[in-house]
Amino acid sequence: MKRLVFAASLLAFGPITAQAADLAPVRMPTKIPAQQVGNWTGFYIGGNVGYGWGSYGASNSTGTFVNTNGGSAPFGFNAVSGNGNGVTAGIQTGYNWQIDQTVLGVEADWQYINSKVSTGNSAIPVLAAVGGSFTGSASVSTDWYATFRGRVGYAFGPALLYATGGIALAETKLSANATGSIPTSLFPLTYGPLGSMDASNTAVLVGYAVGGGIEYALGAGWSVKGEYLHMGFGTNGYNLTGSLQSPAGLTGVIATHVDIKPSFDIARVGMNYRF
Repeated sequence: MKRLVFAASLLAFGPITAQAADLAPVRMPTKIPAQQVGNWTGFYIGGNVGYGWGSYGASNSTGTFVNTNGGSAPFGFNAVSGNGNGVTAGIQTGYNWQIDQTVLGVEADWQYINSKVSTGNSAIPVLAAVGGSFTGSASVSTDWYATFRGRVGYAFGPALLYATGGIALAETKLSANATGSIPTSLFPLTYGPLGSMDASNTAVLVGYAVGGGIEYALGAGWSVKGEYLHMGFGTNGYNLTGSLQSPAGLTGVIATHVDIKPSFDIARVGMNYRF
């Protein structure tokens, strides 16, 4: 009797065991890890190139000519205003701290810029006491600028979107020249040389810089970026003083003053290497 029960059990469970052996193993679902955010923490250094749109607003141009032999007369340069656009290129360095997806940083950069505006026939005084007149030209130029800025950004994937702002410096130069003539004969009317002068004044201006950009990590510490900056420097006064040496025997000092308000808009692309 026991043998019959055992045999029946084998017949009952045998097919079930065979079917279970044929079933594929069941895999438990696994949790998909969240996308990793790139690590922006660390020092970096790099370079950039771009284009700058410079604006120079001038006003309050006044001046005098003082004759060393006595007497004076009004003298002024016409206001030098206009746009001085040109290529910009330079280097930057900084440090980033990343907290979750927030990136805080500081950056300093030094840039060359080819920005100049000039005007002709700017030196037009009326020297009534002498009877002569001058013609000439004046220009305003900027050769370099530098910024010291903070940055705050948001990292998503390999990209970093940021805003930036801080202090800006720029060296701006005002130059002027004048050449004078005086009547030497009335019948016929002829002119002779009255003299000439050249003068310039250079100042390092302090202003502000604001802007933003996007940076993209390429891997192995390298990244590329695109950036926009606006820089403003307020109104700054320039004083020009030049000595006039005249073959006609007129000597003296020409002193003039002009107020200039420069500003710049910069668009540039660059590359950084993070240590």
